[in-house]
Amino acid sequence: MSIDLRLMRYVVAVADEGGFQRAADRLHVAQPALSRQVAHVERILGVDLFTRRPTALTDAGRVFVESARRILDEADHLPDLTRAAGRGEFGTVRLGHVVSASFEAVPRLVDAVRRYHPAMTVETTEAWSAELAEGLLSQRFDAVLSRSVADRPEFERVSVHREELVVVVDNSHPLSTKDQVTPRNLTGSRLLLSPRHLLAWRTTVLAALAPSTTVQESHLPGWRRFDELTAETFVVVTRTIGVNRPPGTTMLRFTDPPEVGLDLVWHRDSTSPSLRLLIALARTSVEGGHHLGPFPGERGGLAGTVPTRAAPTAR
Repeated sequence: MSIDLRLMRYVVAVADEGGFQRAADRLHVAQPALSRQVAHVERILGVDLFTRRPTALTDAGRVFVESARRILDEADHLPDLTRAAGRGEFGTVRLGHVVSASFEAVPRLVDAVRRYHPAMTVETTEAWSAELAEGLLSQRFDAVLSRSVADRPEFERVSVHREELVVVVDNSHPLSTKDQVTPRNLTGSRLLLSPRHLLAWRTTVLAALAPSTTVQESHLPGWRRFDELTAETFVVVTRTIGVNRPPGTTMLRFTDPPEVGLDLVWHRDSTSPSLRLLIALARTSVEGGHHLGPFPGERGGLAGTVPTRAAPTAR
C-alpha cells in the first residue's frame, strides 16, 4: 500500500518538532488525530517510526524521514517545474566538478540531460573542491560534483558515484609488472601527495595505505604528479584517472580496493527549475541502483569527454 504525501508530512513534522503536540500545532490538526495517522503509517510499514515518551526517531524512522523529505521537496517543486517546462524556460545549469569526474560522471549526467531535457544545457567547469564550495556560496555554480566538499547548513547533497582507488607507478618501478598490490607492498616506496590536496582527500588516501607509508610532498597539483613518478615513488588516484594515465606508467589495483564517493552538492535555497531537474536525474539514477559511472568498459561508453572550461589551477 502506498503512503500519500499528507501522511509523509505528518511524520516529518513530528520528527522536526520532536513531539506530537508541537507537530499538531504546526499542522493545525488535533494531537490525537495526528497520533492516529502516524500510528496508521507504522501499521502499514510494520515498523515503529518513533519511540514514545520521549518521542524520538527509530532507525527505521530516520530512513523514512530522509526519503520522505526528498519526495516532499520534489512534490513542492513539481508545479514550478511543470509551468517552466510549458513555457520552455529551462536554461543553463552551471556545474562545477573535480577533474576525476570529467571522464565518466560528468558525461553521463550531461548525456542524461540531453536525452530527457534537450531544452536545458549544462555548463561545466573543473576546479578544486575548495573552489567548488566557495563557488556554491557565491552562486558562481548552481551545483558541483566533488569528493570532499564539507557539510554545511546551506548545502544539500546526493551521492552519485562510488569509485575504487588505485595505484599508479612508473614503468621502471619494481611493482610495475604486478596487477594487484597490498598496502604492505608499497611501504618501500614514497607516496607523492600535493600540499594543495584537501585534508579530506589526504586522509582518505593515507587511510588506504600502511601506517608506515612515507609521503613525499609534490609541487605539482592533482594528476599532474604523474610527471614526478620515479622507480621509488607512486600515486594513489581514482580508477577513472588511473585508466586515463599517461604512457610509461602502470595502474595497479588493490587486492581489497578502498572506495571514495562522489557527491552532487547544491545550495538548499536555490529555486532554479533547471537545477531541480538535474537533481531529480541524479537521484533517479542512484535510487534506481545505477550510479552515474562507470561506463561499460575501461575507458567509458562515450567517445571522449564533455568539453569543460578548466580553471587555471585545476589539478
